[in-house]
Amino acid sequence: MSTRRMLLSILLATILVSLVAGHYDTCLAENKNPYVMFSTYTPYELVHENSDDPVSIPKCKPIQFWILSRHGTRYTDVDGINDMWSLIDFRDQIINNYKNGWGALCAEDVDNLKKWTPQAVSTVSMNLTPQGYKDAYNLALRYKSKFPSLLNQSYDPDKFEVKFTESQRTTLTAFAFIDGIFGSTVDVQLPQPISPDPLLKPSDYCTAWINEVHDNPDIKKEYNAFKKGPEIEEVTRIVSKRLGFGSSIGFDNLDLIYTICRFEKAWNVYNISPWCAAFSEDDLKVLEYKEDLDSYYKRGFGTEMNKLVGCPLAKDFIDRFRKLENWEKQPAGVFYFSHDTDMQLFFTSLGIGEDERPLTHSNYASMGNRNWRTSLLTPFASNFVAIFFKCDEGEPFRVQFHLQEKLLKLKGCKDDKWGLCDWSVFKQNYGSISKTCNLDFC
Repeated sequence: MSTRRMLLSILLATILVSLVAGHYDTCLAENKNPYVMFSTYTPYELVHENSDDPVSIPKCKPIQFWILSRHGTRYTDVDGINDMWSLIDFRDQIINNYKNGWGALCAEDVDNLKKWTPQAVSTVSMNLTPQGYKDAYNLALRYKSKFPSLLNQSYDPDKFEVKFTESQRTTLTAFAFIDGIFGSTVDVQLPQPISPDPLLKPSDYCTAWINEVHDNPDIKKEYNAFKKGPEIEEVTRIVSKRLGFGSSIGFDNLDLIYTICRFEKAWNVYNISPWCAAFSEDDLKVLEYKEDLDSYYKRGFGTEMNKLVGCPLAKDFIDRFRKLENWEKQPAGVFYFSHDTDMQLFFTSLGIGEDERPLTHSNYASMGNRNWRTSLLTPFASNFVAIFFKCDEGEPFRVQFHLQEKLLKLKGCKDDKWGLCDWSVFKQNYGSISKTCNLDFC
């Protein structure tokens, strides 16, 4: 055989192999950097600032550490767990499609689907997962290392205050954080959670908000329009085809697969959920926007009342810092544990995550760099930290803010390499929140 014919034979063989085994358009098993921006189900381990270097600012000393944290990774609800078990038959259909040469999954992703079994049972619904405990415990260790003068000391009820809501997931998150700070929860005085709680969970306390926002179908207009729009329709079509179905799997099945993909990734941060193989990165970005659009009107800047309901926690740290300014006694550490809904309301009251233009069902293409992105605002174990500093030079009091352990600059604060904002400037821009915050309308 001539060299030319040999090369031609090799080329034809390569083409045939690619036609038989390489017809997939994505292969999660081969992806070293998969897209993991999963809205409120985003794994905290994959988005936080990974540093525990001590914060040392010349001429400035931290005198209070205030944290609001969402609970760590949790299990889905009972319906979600039951839906997960119902996916076994659907999984078998996908595998059968692949055997028949339909669809566009790679062999490795199909093998992972074959090995898949549901990862939860109904008795653990909504509870904190082992990863969720690690989220909070490791978070505490890093902040303890960053602010040793405040947090690396023995527990004293006069120096530390802890509050959490009545759910198992926030309670255990608080315990994990305390364990990370003090090495034990045995001697720590923990208050009995109250319900409804106007400070930590105003979303349950405010009946007016529940009626006018949370339970109001008009609030979901933009979300519903997007759900029925061309972007979701195209994702549904592509995913149906990728999984080997000749007709659409429908939005409900699409959303179920997406939900399980997100939860399983959060439960096992460094493992692959085979259900995520159903989506390309572009698909996931569309579905992420769907989630953001929903929260933008329910808990964000899309509805004016949200700012009013979210103010109690902002008022809390502002009032505490005012007391410190006046040399009134305050704890060294204030640790609060709540939920994504109430954190989003809190962020809205402070203007965190606000965009120049509103999110709508028709502007997905131009909102790729939006600020209201719940994957970064309220992933599992999301946390906002405010630290009050006493300085011996220049402005006597300054504040520093962290979101997911990254320095956060609030509006009106000038650029500072330490992330410090003059307390007088902060009061001028945000002090009115403390003065006007009132839930009597609820």
